[in-house]
Amino acid sequence: MDKDRLDTFLRQIRLEERAINPEIQNRMSGSMIHFAEDLRLHGQTSRLIRLSTHGRFQPTPPHSHDYIEVMYLYDGSVTHRWKDGQAVLTRGDFFFIPPGMLHWTDTCGAGDIGVNLILSAELFDSGQPAAGWLGEWYRSCREGNGEPLLMHTGMSAARDTVCRMMQEAFDPDAFSGEAVEQLFPVLLLDIRRSAGGLHGIRETDILYRVVRYIENRYRSVTLAETAAHFGYSPGYLSARLKRELGQSFSGFRQSFCMAQAALLLRESELPVTEVASQSGFTNMTHFYRLFERFFHQTPADYRASAQQGLDKM
Repeated sequence: MDKDRLDTFLRQIRLEERAINPEIQNRMSGSMIHFAEDLRLHGQTSRLIRLSTHGRFQPTPPHSHDYIEVMYLYDGSVTHRWKDGQAVLTRGDFFFIPPGMLHWTDTCGAGDIGVNLILSAELFDSGQPAAGWLGEWYRSCREGNGEPLLMHTGMSAARDTVCRMMQEAFDPDAFSGEAVEQLFPVLLLDIRRSAGGLHGIRETDILYRVVRYIENRYRSVTLAETAAHFGYSPGYLSARLKRELGQSFSGFRQSFCMAQAALLLRESELPVTEVASQSGFTNMTHFYRLFERFFHQTPADYRASAQQGLDKM
């Protein structure tokens, strides 16, 4: 799914939006609902982070949930309300809703496009990596002191990252769940930086720059080269990436190489050898072995499966 197809997917009027059941709407009106952390309802591959589109043409009733909900406003505007206030989201905003907080939204029009990121508590409670600022906010929420958090990012790098997550989530393959989880720490760094929360050269800002450096040079970049560029020892940089992103340098780079290979197989007719080359591989045996470890099928089978999926659309 490229950016144009993602845009079409998000703007389309869905079947459930065309035929909103009045009986259900009346039953929900004025009620207070609590959603348990049953993330299986979202039907996606990641058990820690799920994405879903926000419903339009009727308000959501007052409700709360056990998980953290983050709304990203792709376009238009959405008004969130809670007991002590309200927040009007516009294009590029992220709205973080604490677990257990009763909240609701006003009716959205056709052009008001929100995407909800559902974050399992396990993302934080099991020691999974998350940016420090969000971890601190989550701990404050658990202690009863958390407030809703509105972050303005506009048309920044955060938009590119969250759109990449949406492309994976709404057109999934065998690697998509893992890709969404790997992109999440990058998204948090993008949000904090875009929202103006970082000033000067701080540790989190350095990490953001390291991640972008690897992304832009993933075909041939090395740990030694990256460490030297930022003035770190290779051992320190590797440990820092492992602690903050949950992956080693080589694992993080391989993820981008494999994601690029999958994209080229889905959206081009390049020979597999050229796909491997453009994804940073010179050893075809290594490429095939790694691809099958990530996707559990050969590149040719992956391309055929992806093509069959497109033919059914």
